[in-house]
Amino acid sequence: MVCRRLRISGDTTLATLHYIIQIANIWDDCHLHQFHIYGQNYRIPRACGMEGEDAKVFSIDDFEFDVGDRFTYEYNFYQLYLFDIRIEGISINETASITPFCIGGTGMPDATKSDEYDKKLTLLKSFIAALLKDKPTPRMLRKLSDQAEALNEVKFNRKRTNRYFRELDPLNPSFDYTISIV
Repeated sequence: MVCRRLRISGDTTLATLHYIIQIANIWDDCHLHQFHIYGQNYRIPRACGMEGEDAKVFSIDDFEFDVGDRFTYEYNFYQLYLFDIRIEGISINETASITPFCIGGTGMPDATKSDEYDKKLTLLKSFIAALLKDKPTPRMLRKLSDQAEALNEVKFNRKRTNRYFRELDPLNPSFDYTISIV
């Protein structure tokens, strides 16, 4: 099961939340998506002609969610990743800005524990081989880097996710929301 716990600003638009979810799952926004909230679909307008409200116009605060409220996010209608998003908490924010922050998470879409163990073992074997060499070559270091990235694709990395979030433009919120994405 894939799960992410995120803190986001109430001023976060649904379009921005889409990109936050993309970052949290190491996706590259190459498939259609939609949010389904209170019986209405919200999408980033694309040339495909699918109908729905413009996700760039609506922020999380616009829905006046309460703790425990839920909505869904669908991504990649071919494979259909369906995420249940739940509002865990709402707090008044006194600071001027907040960037998205990943509190925790588990799993990666389409990855199994076996995938994770295989990638860890491959990386460990290469690391030991590099240590046994007197001087690791640039090729060997590049191989280690590639294997570490392959591991990150199957094992959730919260620190890396938060590093990517820090690169986003800061928001100017009125409320902070803690959400679970399952």
